[in-house]
Amino acid sequence: MRKPFFTIVVIFLLGLAIGLVMNQQRGSRGAAVEKQPPAANSEPAVHAEDLELVQGSEGKELWRVRATSAQYGVDQRIIQVINPQLFAYVGPNREEVFIRSDTGEINQRGNTVTLRDNIAGRFGEFTLTSDVFDYIGAMKKAYFKGRVMVTRPDFSANATTVEINLDTRVLTAAGGVSAELTPAALGAMNKEKK
Repeated sequence: MRKPFFTIVVIFLLGLAIGLVMNQQRGSRGAAVEKQPPAANSEPAVHAEDLELVQGSEGKELWRVRATSAQYGVDQRIIQVINPQLFAYVGPNREEVFIRSDTGEINQRGNTVTLRDNIAGRFGEFTLTSDVFDYIGAMKKAYFKGRVMVTRPDFSANATTVEINLDTRVLTAAGGVSAELTPAALGAMNKEKK
């Protein structure tokens, strides 16, 4: 009498164990299928070498970027560039702003450019270096961030962040700001006093 009862319990437990294992395998296989995006929805990235991107408005060129290579993710709508050179034109006289870097991102729809690593540039008599550069075309402002150095023939300044209003040419520095007048500037001040 005990043998048939024991056999029924063992068969029941084996069936339960096999059912649980099968259910777990089927559930994980279904989850793996759900997690994989369909191949038809993923859009391939576009790669380009030696390119030039131009942004304009109302018949005027606002800026152009030249780069040695770029990658465009169709789903992200952002262009990643290597060795970019930015040429922007601001103010009524269309003065040129030139900035170069090692890497960057361009959002033509948003009219923004972000450059990173070894930033160097010029605007009029100003030369600038920093770690990051952000150009926001809609606001007509440029931001230099991280180890910013601004020089002109008569002075130099260091700061953590510098904002430049490209219309008014007002430069605002923040964070550990230090400025130094060059000997030529001091000589010019002495001449004015006499």
